[in-house]
Amino acid sequence: MLKQTPVCAADLISPEPQPFKWRMGVKPLDNNNWLLVDQYRDADLKEIGRLIDTQRDEIIYSEPSAQAGCEELSGEVLRHLRQKPDLENVTINQHNDYTPIEAIRRIVQEDLCLLERRPEGWTMTACAVAIPTQWDVPSKYGKTLDAIHGPVPRYDTDLSQPMGTFFDRLRPEAPVWRANRTLTDDPSLRLMPQRRHQPMNEDLTVANVADRVWLRVEYQTLRRLPESGAIVFTIRILRQKISSVADHPQAFGELLRSLMRMPSDVRGYKDSTWRHARLIQEWALSTGQLTDQTLTES
Repeated sequence: MLKQTPVCAADLISPEPQPFKWRMGVKPLDNNNWLLVDQYRDADLKEIGRLIDTQRDEIIYSEPSAQAGCEELSGEVLRHLRQKPDLENVTINQHNDYTPIEAIRRIVQEDLCLLERRPEGWTMTACAVAIPTQWDVPSKYGKTLDAIHGPVPRYDTDLSQPMGTFFDRLRPEAPVWRANRTLTDDPSLRLMPQRRHQPMNEDLTVANVADRVWLRVEYQTLRRLPESGAIVFTIRILRQKISSVADHPQAFGELLRSLMRMPSDVRGYKDSTWRHARLIQEWALSTGQLTDQTLTES
């Protein structure tokens, strides 16, 4: 069960079934946890505003058909945030140059994607993605779920049909959440695609990896808007140093077990995460944080 905020990245690590297979891995969402608000809100929104102001074409996209869904989303976001302490009077800046989804993005810590059902499949018709985790946002504009996930190995066999069916059946009263994790030596909110395959920093060693590498978790939610029928996909970034993640032994062990079991084609796709995981494993074993037995537990 997801805890009430504040939530740390280690809280979202859970056991993964074996053998490896991409799964949606969704869990029922308590609406109180739809949008997370924490002590980093002011700093995050300042950085997000700066990114939108300087790189808007790489962040904001909206088709005319998305207008109704974005306006409905605006109301849902305001109702949700106004239940949070100190945000009872929050408003959305209706700046003439802002599209609805951009205006919403400037008051939440989450990236936002709006998907609508079209004959060719569920299609992203609006988004405000300022802080992606190593993916190229403009290449996904106006694309279907299958096209968006085209680069992911095994997607066609593991996820294409189940994900489309899930989206078709998602009900407004039954939102869900899931988590996706990455290891990185860059603590920035915005991680560009080239970071996925860049060489590891040369000064990273077994001695310093726990303080130099971060677990970056995408806390993702899916909910259908009752009036427009559009589906909103939110992505909140949570970051935690490995040295801090290790203070949660069960979660830390599960994280490394799942990463070390990735098949070779997935390791290639998650290249930087895999290379960081091997160094972290060496650190964990050398310092007694984990044992060989712990890492092989089923």
